[in-house]
Amino acid sequence: MQFRFTLLAAALAVASVGVQAKTFKWTSASDIPTWDIHSQNNALANGVHASVYESLVYYNSRTFKVEPVLATAWKQMTPTQLRFTLRQGVKFHDGSAFTADDAVFSLQRAMAKTSNFGIYAQGIDRVVKVDNNTIDVFTKDPNPVLLNQMTELRMMSKAWAEKNKSVEPKDIKTKDENFAHRNANGTGPFMLKEWQPDQKLVLTRNPAWWGKAEGNVTEVVYTPVKSTATRMAALLSGEVDFVLDPSPQDLPRLRQDSNLKVVDGIENRTIFFGMDQFRDELPGSN
Repeated sequence: MQFRFTLLAAALAVASVGVQAKTFKWTSASDIPTWDIHSQNNALANGVHASVYESLVYYNSRTFKVEPVLATAWKQMTPTQLRFTLRQGVKFHDGSAFTADDAVFSLQRAMAKTSNFGIYAQGIDRVVKVDNNTIDVFTKDPNPVLLNQMTELRMMSKAWAEKNKSVEPKDIKTKDENFAHRNANGTGPFMLKEWQPDQKLVLTRNPAWWGKAEGNVTEVVYTPVKSTATRMAALLSGEVDFVLDPSPQDLPRLRQDSNLKVVDGIENRTIFFGMDQFRDELPGSN
């Protein structure tokens, strides 16, 4: 079964070899903050969400090129108009069909004031339904990286959101919760079965997924564990199959264990310092 994770926060990963296992157990130091896909832009959550909620396009995990997901094609109609042809026959986990109405709603939801995904919707002027399987995304100016931005804008059922009073994303500035905070209804290869914040997260395979199932993972269990020593002990004992954030000092020992595999490599990530240009005088200065 394809397990679509984008582990942007990971520089090092450790996985055990367990070809016959159908339940994949893994851990890291923190939990995801919410199941509302437009609420909080968090790297760990974005990766987990991508296995349940899909976007129109996504990065190929090997080439890092944008490829079709819920959109099968796109065409630049004008310098500020990009037309998406949507994949037909896709069902949400509740059995309802994915249509242009859902795509328009989802992109507009990502642009809402309470959304933390405005950075990915930046430059979008409006989204228009052309027909049931086609939408147009209009930008304020020509945007050569619009497709890259769209990789993190996942699709939610409009009818489901309206029915469950989750039209607006959960506001991370308040403690208020909407239905989408603890529940999920995506189109992806996995479905949310259980989420106990800071304790346990369980995903199960979606038997009606439109894509091609690969591998033998039918269930994914994630357990957040703050203690590094406890995470490593769980890995070494076989309690978990994968640790996202192993301690660097343990890596030499892990590499010598024939039952474990250390996976590390170059990461596509940009980190920058933002200078304080808004205040006349810096805090603490004289």
